[in-house]
Amino acid sequence: MRNKILFLTCIFLCSLSFTNAQYHQLTGVVTTAKDHRPIAFAHVGIPARGMGVVSNEVGAFTLNYPAAYAKDSLKVSCLGFKTYSVALSKVQQEDTLRIYLKPEVLELAEAMVKPHSDSGRMILREALKRLKKNYPTKMHQLNAFYREKVQSRDDYGYTRLMEGMVDIQDWGIDSDPQRIRIRVNEYRKSNNLAKQTLGQRAWYLVFGKDTPLYDILAQDPVRIHTHNERTVTDYGEQKWAHNSRRYWLGEILKNPKASVRLVDMTTYDGQQVYHLKFRFPENYGNLYINSQDYGIHRIEFSNGANFEDIILNRDTISERGKKMAGDIKKLIENVQYQGNLLGKIRVDYQKTGGKYYLSYIEWMTMGDFRKSKIHEGKTTGSYNFCSLMVNEVQTDKKEMAKVKPRQALNRKEDTDDVRKQYNERFWRNYNVLLATPLENKVIRDLTFEESLEQQFKKNQ
Repeated sequence: MRNKILFLTCIFLCSLSFTNAQYHQLTGVVTTAKDHRPIAFAHVGIPARGMGVVSNEVGAFTLNYPAAYAKDSLKVSCLGFKTYSVALSKVQQEDTLRIYLKPEVLELAEAMVKPHSDSGRMILREALKRLKKNYPTKMHQLNAFYREKVQSRDDYGYTRLMEGMVDIQDWGIDSDPQRIRIRVNEYRKSNNLAKQTLGQRAWYLVFGKDTPLYDILAQDPVRIHTHNERTVTDYGEQKWAHNSRRYWLGEILKNPKASVRLVDMTTYDGQQVYHLKFRFPENYGNLYINSQDYGIHRIEFSNGANFEDIILNRDTISERGKKMAGDIKKLIENVQYQGNLLGKIRVDYQKTGGKYYLSYIEWMTMGDFRKSKIHEGKTTGSYNFCSLMVNEVQTDKKEMAKVKPRQALNRKEDTDDVRKQYNERFWRNYNVLLATPLENKVIRDLTFEESLEQQFKKNQ
């Protein structure tokens, strides 16, 4: 009798847990109010809970949230637009919620754009001074969706797809990036249509390689800013700066050939934001910095070697030096993406609980050498496109399921080699994935032999 009562009690408690864990799903589209054009990368979230997603290229999003959050507010914010807020209880019954954002245009004060003005440098310098104040310095955990696409350098055809739902445990910008732990909760991958060559594998065995899942976090200029070692080598005719990690923010201020200028103002969540454009040898991009607390909302960075501007037109370079630079220029142009890029990155930060946390990062970089199955074993280069979309920030240590050392992904394990049981039910209902569909070209390139669903099951 006692065992029966215990059994019934367990059933009752489980049913209560199931009821409390019920979720609502909110699907919608974010567009401009005037002409209904889609707004990509708008942040749609529940600020009080540190939960949110980013709208995709056509403005669509899907947000799953616990029923217990129904009394909270939904907030939609995007650079250059007025913030939209509404009680979740008012919209949770909508089949497709349509959110119309109104643009907020600001004129740049004349005093800020005087000739020879150094306002751009002053703004960036102040932003870098306040990094420790604006960004987390304590342990926190991010739940995120990771996607990696591999593309052939010959015909830009996609040869590999990997996707995962991960937890990222970080101790803040003061801590060594090597302390970051990543736990892969769910994972799936397509067939590999262009495997690494033996020479490429041997190279990695000798020199090592961080998995792109860790490496994409090392592309975040804010996160790695205080952990960089910068050295300058004098080659006689030229001095080149070297960095242990990508150091784009600091290089803008330290490189004598760099320029940064304030070009206009925009808004984010009702606050004015400075828009800066920067350029230094081989690199250029945009910064969006909050005018009140100098937090960085967004960084857009492109790496493309412009040898005519940097080297070839310099009178101080010898003819032999110009010829060598010209040969290097031709070599690099052959491997640049679409003839002008070696890499690019975009990073967005979302303010939660008074701190700016990573919200979205996408990274395009040169990949390795592979033998293409499509091109009869021909060796070809590749490009990697990686993205990480954060959908929940956890700061309460008591609530988070911490990533234990034995659970953490090995830094040297390539994403090609990660194996995880394919959870078909999870992927069918994963809200971030629903809002971030694959491009038709990716599906078309990868499914000439069998469907992606068949590939995911086979490669678990």
